[in-house]
Amino acid sequence: MRNPSKTLNPKMLLSFFGFIVFLSISLSCMSKDKISKTYLRCSFPLFKSDTIYPILDSVAVIHYKNYALYEFEDIHTIQNDSSIIDKKVINRYFLLKGKEKHGYYYDSLNAKNGKRVSTDSILSKKAYYNQTFFIPSIMQLISSKKNQNGYKLIEKYKCKSKVDHTYPDTMIVYYSNKMKGINFTLSKDLDSIKKMKAVKLRALFNSQFIKGYPKKIPQYEYKFELKEDSISNLKKYQDFIEKQMSL
Repeated sequence: MRNPSKTLNPKMLLSFFGFIVFLSISLSCMSKDKISKTYLRCSFPLFKSDTIYPILDSVAVIHYKNYALYEFEDIHTIQNDSSIIDKKVINRYFLLKGKEKHGYYYDSLNAKNGKRVSTDSILSKKAYYNQTFFIPSIMQLISSKKNQNGYKLIEKYKCKSKVDHTYPDTMIVYYSNKMKGINFTLSKDLDSIKKMKAVKLRALFNSQFIKGYPKKIPQYEYKFELKEDSISNLKKYQDFIEKQMSL
């Protein structure tokens, strides 16, 4: 982790308290010929000097036949001392067949050749893969509401024993009966226990002092949310996957 007096690295914090997403690769719940695209959208704060910067991140997975195509966003910015002058988003891709231990990484959908890389390596680095979010031993349910704000169930938990500042004080889980067939999951355990889909998670932190940081940090939160893409034309992804299948 970077020196807290300079900045708090949100992705490093995530790795400490386990509030990271597990991406299931099993495609058994899906029709083999159906294509779908699901986003995982993340937001978290970056603390620097006396300012909190909101950080947004996004990764998508396209499921088609026995393949999973991951779409990553690389954001390139040009800035001066006071503001961002230009920002450009470049998408990179990782194609995985079934449960294979290696897949292929591409700089674009037009790339002729991909680089063979380890599944665990690339997804751990870019897609929060194979981590655990929910820790039952330290979380206590304090409220439960059904059919609220478009969600089937909303549960609120408190952390019974905070090991350190990287553990959230409160956690809120939002469930839906939709997206059950999507293998992009925020918590495999919660999906299984509730027989619903956890589609949004919020980790809330109280205002606190952190060793090495000069001032008391105000309240902040981390948020993860699943969104099914029902707008985009998915044919470009289908064409890309079928092209790679034929090689």
